[in-house]
Amino acid sequence: MSRAEPYDKPLAGFAPTSRPVWRIATPLFLTFLAAAYAAWLAIAVVPTNVDVSWLLVVCERLLNGERLNTDMLETNPPFSIWLYMPFVLLERLTGIAAEFWLALGIVCLGLASLVVCARILTRADPIYRQAGAFWVLAAAAFMVLCFLPDQFGQREQFALIGILPWLALQCARQRQPDFVAGSLAERIVAGLGAGVMVMVKPPHFALAFVVPSLCLAWQRRSPRPILVTENLIGAAMAVFYVASIAIFDRGYLTEVLPLVREVYLPLRAPLLDNLENWPKIVLLLSAAIVVGTGGLRHVHWDTRIALASALGLVPAFLLMGKGWPNHALPMVAITAIAFGLQLLRFGDFPKAGMVRKAALMFGCVLLLQATTRAQYDALTRDSGPIERSVAAIRGSFDHPTIVSIASQMQAAFPLTRLVGGRFVSRNPGAWMVSSAQKLVDRTDDPEQKLRLETIRDRAIGDFAAEIAAKQPDIVLAGPAGNPSWDALMHGDKRIASALRNYRVLHAEPAITVYRRIQR
Repeated sequence: MSRAEPYDKPLAGFAPTSRPVWRIATPLFLTFLAAAYAAWLAIAVVPTNVDVSWLLVVCERLLNGERLNTDMLETNPPFSIWLYMPFVLLERLTGIAAEFWLALGIVCLGLASLVVCARILTRADPIYRQAGAFWVLAAAAFMVLCFLPDQFGQREQFALIGILPWLALQCARQRQPDFVAGSLAERIVAGLGAGVMVMVKPPHFALAFVVPSLCLAWQRRSPRPILVTENLIGAAMAVFYVASIAIFDRGYLTEVLPLVREVYLPLRAPLLDNLENWPKIVLLLSAAIVVGTGGLRHVHWDTRIALASALGLVPAFLLMGKGWPNHALPMVAITAIAFGLQLLRFGDFPKAGMVRKAALMFGCVLLLQATTRAQYDALTRDSGPIERSVAAIRGSFDHPTIVSIASQMQAAFPLTRLVGGRFVSRNPGAWMVSSAQKLVDRTDDPEQKLRLETIRDRAIGDFAAEIAAKQPDIVLAGPAGNPSWDALMHGDKRIASALRNYRVLHAEPAITVYRRIQR
């Protein structure tokens, strides 16, 4: 293992004259181009996704004096909301939309995270001062910022940005006999990033740190890789976070968590279907790395650390069981970065064996296919339904109050933000009604069926009472053309009575807009 260079020593081979300028300038330009592309997509092309826009709405309501898990319910622990509060505060201070500040914040945080990684790694190993490393930097920027355009700004993107300095620091530590590397500031940054990632999806995302730390501890036959500064900081943050929920957020524990256990967590996609989804890309790309290197023993430790983290996220993805792309973003991006790190050490391509060449090309094609499909899906998605719905609402109300009784949340919150509306419902939508009914249809246990039907019927009654009491300007429903959902929700006498003063303003396959009749 090589020693890292002192921090006050100039970086050998890093002078501007040591290589043609274009070999550095081109990938650096592509890095900033990826950042600009991400910002353009987020601001001008792809509407803010439902999860992000809902959390922005929650932050707005908190700033207006409403109480979390009393006036409104959020299924995720409160850190998900804290992440977005700065952007809504900036909106209040400047008058510029929170979505703009979010896009700017993600891009700046992503680039800053990569700069910290570059600082750590260039001090640790001369290979990261070569021109090829700048191409890995550009590819990493693209994967972090642009890989899934329709998931831009998700909590998992914050988590991905947070873990990168931690991974870089473990790579630098692995080179040292005493496992000491990085400045105090870098260790603190890595620890804070680790804490953020765990708090985004507790406890699932902790596996991204546990697996590589255990691998390093096993390799060294020492617990030292587990007890490093950044791990202790991240663990302390997670413990403090859980304790704060237990002490100060009793509403989450007494009302939200039981509902989540009953009707959210049990709805998982079949295991094989989930494995054939995003984990397939991670596992195939990992296999390509190992085969392309000539066997696991030849995989460099930098790549092993990144792969261990990504593979730790595979069971986390399967345990969550939803199969959603935002859940997969960190593990796919980290695996792609691991592939890039190993490419730096591939050697002379013409002299490599056919199997290694084939594995390398397979990995490149796999990544190209996944990224191209993600870009195509985002850029060609039809935004007409939400644009037409927005136009219809704006033609009737300036700043409407809105409630959603749709079975999914998808259109409600981008729409609320786009029309300058005020979402007044306690729940983001009737997802719990839909989920409870799906579980009722699956179970043969009479007691469980009765319990789920009680949850379902109580929720429908709550929505009807809320509409009758608050008289929102707009009620969102859907999807249209679903007989079972229509019979369940709109066939309920309480909902029908609550909607007697409402008429259809606009209808799309996924969403129906009801407006209140002025009397």
